[in-house]
Amino acid sequence: MKKFILLVLVVFASINLNAQTPTWVCMNVTVDQSGQADFVESLDNFMGSLEQNPYTVTLNEVQFGGSDIDFTHQLCFLGQSPDAFASWGISGPPPSVEGVLFFSAFQDFVEVEQVILGQPMIFDPSNLDSDFAAVFALNVSDVQTFGSAFGKMMNSLDSDDGSFELHDAVLGAEDGVTHYWVARSSNISTFLSGRSEFINSGAAGQFISDAGDSFEFVFGFGARIVKRYN
Repeated sequence: MKKFILLVLVVFASINLNAQTPTWVCMNVTVDQSGQADFVESLDNFMGSLEQNPYTVTLNEVQFGGSDIDFTHQLCFLGQSPDAFASWGISGPPPSVEGVLFFSAFQDFVEVEQVILGQPMIFDPSNLDSDFAAVFALNVSDVQTFGSAFGKMMNSLDSDDGSFELHDAVLGAEDGVTHYWVARSSNISTFLSGRSEFINSGAAGQFISDAGDSFEFVFGFGARIVKRYN
């Protein structure tokens, strides 16, 4: 337990930006309802045409969100290291029929609301096998206190209904957002079961007590993965 908490503290104090650090880009987008089927089909065809894909790609549909959630989907790209994004935004559409059709559908039906660059701090790629995710944007003001509380909480969890992740917001996040806490589960029902277990076990209350005023929730939303590739 002490080693785990120390590891979390070290990660919070200085993120290791070396070649082995996983990195992600999430595009918060609004997809026109009339073009959603065409967009998804073009994405399927494009991803299927790639001989090499350096990313794990997910298309997530927002199901729950407040008035400040002004996007319908997230298109996320996870690379094993920052090297996967060395040419991000430099080259144009891939020289293939599928690439041209996808970018055409993107231009016709998609409005980009936000592009966020981030890095996982506590994350298992197998979590992406879970279809539902609750995303909580945080403003962490005292990383050592929060990291200690989060590490203690993670060490005490033992549930089959889901998993927790913690991500660093590097660039593009809303004002005041420094991290994202993600709770993943197979569906909404198992998410609610895991939430009840988390609260009733006392782990949630203990975490709030340990973390104190080291952080605040900024906003949250719930989404399901409708497509995953690689």
